[in-house]
Amino acid sequence: MKRQLSLAAFFFFGITAYAQDVDFGAFNDAGNLLGPAAPAARGAAPARGAATPAPPDRLVRLREALLKADAPLTKEQETELNKIIDTEIPKMQRTIRTHGQQMMAERGVNTATPAPAPTPAPGAGVATPAATPPPAQPPASPPSPPVPPAAARGATPAAGAPPNAALLAALAARNAPPPSSRVPAEVLDALEVEMRQLNDALFMQIATAPALKPAQQTVLTKMSRDQIRSRGGFDALRITMEDAGAPFTAEQTPKVQALFEEQKAARAALAKESQGTPDPAKLKQLERDTLTKVVGLLVPAQRTALLGMLRAQQ
Repeated sequence: MKRQLSLAAFFFFGITAYAQDVDFGAFNDAGNLLGPAAPAARGAAPARGAATPAPPDRLVRLREALLKADAPLTKEQETELNKIIDTEIPKMQRTIRTHGQQMMAERGVNTATPAPAPTPAPGAGVATPAATPPPAQPPASPPSPPVPPAAARGATPAAGAPPNAALLAALAARNAPPPSSRVPAEVLDALEVEMRQLNDALFMQIATAPALKPAQQTVLTKMSRDQIRSRGGFDALRITMEDAGAPFTAEQTPKVQALFEEQKAARAALAKESQGTPDPAKLKQLERDTLTKVVGLLVPAQRTALLGMLRAQQ
């Protein structure tokens, strides 16, 4: 049994590094989606006088796969698939942004760039957010006024006056760290998992689009299922059991899903403890523990089917 579990752990979890995803360009860095300025929606009007950028070609890999299978896409089909993509991607981005902001709120993290406090003039009291600094005490021999560290080019501050706070904030914002550097590692880890799941769901929706012919749907459906399987997790196990002719029952499905949700929570805890780089040995042990519990839920016929598929993959 231990050998079987080791094989299963390798099959369901260890091959994820080799997955080659079909990425529809729905997301960039998860942290950037949580920043104060959301990415512009596709199709937004460009600034006056600016050239309209060409829309990205999100069907490259699908087009290549279908051409190789002698079932090429027509221009009309590409138009219909792009309509699905253009409708779904904004929804996916809103989902990630909402869930990310909820997780950030639960942790009390603010993704906005904080405005730096104004630098006090020499001899001035230290200001607090709710207090007005006392007037500066003039020295016996007034020194030359200091030059603000980020003064605007060509600006001449009044002698002894503190730098303009709004100016400092604007200049500091230009060198602000990217949003991802202000997002906890465990939040990014959870969002990346969800981003892949949303991308997989979009892929399956495209693969089964009515605009495609049955032969094209077959090619893309297999491509989508292979991508999901390569990544591991509940959906990979579900597809594997379906392909083996021993799918989960309606009673088993929520129980198995719950085990993988527990694993996801434990993985997030490990990411938090290790500042985003969990110990690989701990992750492997977590995966083995999850799979041991899953096997305990399977009936003999499902265990036999699972073992047969694992042996076939060797």
